[in-house]
Amino acid sequence: MAKRAQPPSTPSNVISLSAYRAQLGPGKRLRRADELLGAADPAAAIAALPGDELYYVLHEAGLTESVDVLAHATAAQVQVALDFDVWDGDRVSAPRLGVWLDVLAEAPPEKIAAWLAGLDVELVGLLLTRGARIFDLSQEEPPDEPEGQLFPTPDRLFVIDVRPGVHGSPDEAPGPVARLLDALYRHDADFARRLLIGVRSELPSELEETSFRWRSGRMADLGFVDYYDALEIYRELDPAAVRVGEPILGATPRRARGGGKTVNSDAVAPGAALRAPVALIEPLGGGGPFARAASALTHDTEIADLHAALVGLCNRVLAADRVAPHDDDLVRELLARLHATLDLAVEWMTRPQPQPPSGARAEVRLEGVDVVRSVPLPRLFRVGVSLIGKVRGLAQALRRGDPYARLQPAFDLHEPEDAAVMAAVDRLRPVYPRLLDKPPAGGERPFGSLADLARAAAAIERAGAALAMLHGLGVRAEDVAPACAGMEPELVDAGVLARTAIGLRLLGETATSFRALDPAEVEKLNKFLVNRTNKLILKEKTSAFVSSVLAAAAPAALARAGVAAVCARWMASLAPPERMIVRRAETPAARPIARPRSPRRGPRQGRRRRN
Repeated sequence: MAKRAQPPSTPSNVISLSAYRAQLGPGKRLRRADELLGAADPAAAIAALPGDELYYVLHEAGLTESVDVLAHATAAQVQVALDFDVWDGDRVSAPRLGVWLDVLAEAPPEKIAAWLAGLDVELVGLLLTRGARIFDLSQEEPPDEPEGQLFPTPDRLFVIDVRPGVHGSPDEAPGPVARLLDALYRHDADFARRLLIGVRSELPSELEETSFRWRSGRMADLGFVDYYDALEIYRELDPAAVRVGEPILGATPRRARGGGKTVNSDAVAPGAALRAPVALIEPLGGGGPFARAASALTHDTEIADLHAALVGLCNRVLAADRVAPHDDDLVRELLARLHATLDLAVEWMTRPQPQPPSGARAEVRLEGVDVVRSVPLPRLFRVGVSLIGKVRGLAQALRRGDPYARLQPAFDLHEPEDAAVMAAVDRLRPVYPRLLDKPPAGGERPFGSLADLARAAAAIERAGAALAMLHGLGVRAEDVAPACAGMEPELVDAGVLARTAIGLRLLGETATSFRALDPAEVEKLNKFLVNRTNKLILKEKTSAFVSSVLAAAAPAALARAGVAAVCARWMASLAPPERMIVRRAETPAARPIARPRSPRRGPRQGRRRRN
């Protein structure tokens, strides 16, 4: 029997691409304008793009640099691209609308007419009312002094006063609006007349409101649902209740991303390139748990379904955070957080389970690809959100139970590291403070692993232990303001107060009294704490005494690790005593002089002579 030829071995330094990433790569290239224009049939290649994909092509290449691509676009594609780009909330952005007017006016007249006839008539009317004033010659005469340039329509029924400064600059020429109207009259004069008559009868605010309603429906088909509906994606659930059950990928019809029609996933062409925003594709090339799970998919239908679900989830999260698709920096930041949250959820679902008791049925450990196949992507995202929410709940519980929260004036008694952790975790969308990394770094990043959650939870426990031990040292809320009178609030924290309380105990005072130290007492503490080089020299007896004071101040319910970290931090910072609260010494010149009150003299009483 002849031997079967063996495939050539793959070099050890070459990493094979997964099926998902292999389809994302061509999709990214196909998004480039030059690749589209270099196709065998550019018009067909561009017309085949969904509307949101056309927007990404135009946006990444630059709208003014993509006139050749836009010239092949259909009216439906242009409509979706306008939906993405010209709206700020529920209002049309005048600057971006003006840029689109300039670009659309550069197209051939027949293309302009086809676009205007296929766009929402309310949006076209809004374009006209924002840039021109329409005069019906059967009812009124045009002004003698127009705001811009007068454009009489070919049928002599209307005169359009095309105003300059359509998108913010008073020096702009009114050419784009005039060219759009001229192209529309040349190819469909009847539609142009009906359009102008209808626009005159509507208020601009009504046109904008109606246009926004149509736009909201189309955006909802792409996943950009209403803000309050989109917030459902951040509703927390019980992570332990999420189980791998019935298959999700490849079993249900999915939404076509272009026009809202439902198509069967099996109809997707095998090997078809997947397109998405670059900010969405880039994290999938990393080595996170979710990226590895997606890389394990091999079936084209599963890959297409996962991709459609991922794009829909991204759009839903953008809607929930009120981030416009054209805001590149915010989109990139939000999508990085989305991928990190999915990484966290996949790691949780595939975490090693504790060993079952003897004789009990062992629980099968899941693989990431099993999770991606069987758990809907929005639900998987909510698992990650809920895990992060538990850490945020710890921070909020600490703030609610803070015995010093009622201080007047308000003092944030968390020490700098604890304050940075609390500020990062206790916000609407918590982030991970990178000072908890090993080695520590500046800034913040999204939570992306169970280790991140553990480190943040431990840091919050340390912050809580510091406040509880401070209370155990005898520092009461009502004593803080008098002791810190005249100090800047940002200079007062739990460490300063604790060191002061320890200094008072070293001087022999009880735990029931807390006050600022006198300058003379600081000199006494120098004998306990510092030498001539201003370095800590706690004697063994003094160190044992301070340790016993701190141990007695720690409630029994506190975690030992948190107490040990706080004790080490406070003992290491005891010297010099100037880090404690010290009462300012009063100089003789500043001390008021008390004068004896003179007896009241009558009108005839002379001044007594003083001996």
